Amino acid sequence: MKQTRTKTLALCLTALLTAALLLSGCTTGSFGSGSSASSSSSGSSSGSQSDASYETTDFSKYNAYSDVANDVYEMDGLLTAYFTVVQNQPEFALVDGMDYGMLADVFSDYMPVNYIMESALSYNDDEPAYPEQDSLLLALEQPYTDLQDILSDLSVYLTYEDYLEDNLAQAAQLHTKLYEAVGPFDEAAWPFVDAMNTLDEQTEQQELDRLQAEGMNIAFYSRTMLNLCDEIDAEVWAQLENAETLPVLDMTNLETLYTQYQEAYNGLIEALNDPEQVEKVTNWSEDAYWSDTYHDNFTAAVDALNTAIAAFMDSARNQSDYSQSYDQFYAASSEMIDQYNSSIV
Repeated sequence: MKQTRTKTLALCLTALLTAALLLSGCTTGSFGSGSSASSSSSGSSSGSQSDASYETTDFSKYNAYSDVANDVYEMDGLLTAYFTVVQNQPEFALVDGMDYGMLADVFSDYMPVNYIMESALSYNDDEPAYPEQDSLLLALEQPYTDLQDILSDLSVYLTYEDYLEDNLAQAAQLHTKLYEAVGPFDEAAWPFVDAMNTLDEQTEQQELDRLQAEGMNIAFYSRTMLNLCDEIDAEVWAQLENAETLPVLDMTNLETLYTQYQEAYNGLIEALNDPEQVEKVTNWSEDAYWSDTYHDNFTAAVDALNTAIAAFMDSARNQSDYSQSYDQFYAASSEMIDQYNSSIV
């Protein structure tokens, strides 16, 4: 299962309240583009694939493509931050009231990973075929690489504070390159991301159907829980998107999702206490030495998430400052994803 968000709600709100920056991640708050499986033994290329084909499909290509989509979100977060400080026009100029140094905290965290695109391209001709995504990935390669190189140069320039020594001379040069690269990147990136989101929804639903049919209740309820956390997260960020201060949340959809979450949580707890269900988790049943440790660590992660999301919901209902409880909810869900990937997948 995947996650993409890299900045906390508290940091983003600090940026909003001080009129400083829209930090990387503030525009894409979900845990991932859907909570995708992370397996090497199952996957799908379309919603009509047979069960037999589904069970034998390698997920490596799907995961590699998803990594590119996640990287697009990160790069878009950097662009959002950049054009909050620098005017979105061909000539370099700062937005009124902004200081170029405001970008340092955002770009100092950026570390481009070249192998993400290289890995995805290495699977382009492999099975399963994703006709639309395969074609869009090839179209994305050059604009993605061009923008990544420029963002990397900006990161170095800002991290080492070279802009203080050259009176922003290189800032203007980098701006020209960046401005010219954004259009081609957007034209290629978002069709690919949209296509991956569609594929992600198909793949995740097929995985849930398979787990339910096979009676794998621990995995089924875990994924259902985390998918609902993803939906809760998306609902929060949809309401925060245009906010200038911490808004009172409309709880209507959040309460509905939380009720569904509680049902999944109760199902998961029941499964974790059922020896027959525990035996169905291959990593636990085949490793007698570590089995109890895996089980206990995963159960602890589940309980921590349940405590954190309850605290967030209480804060939101009471119209108090929910930024810290939200970040704790996000951290707990990330930990459960990690535990799921390390011991159940």
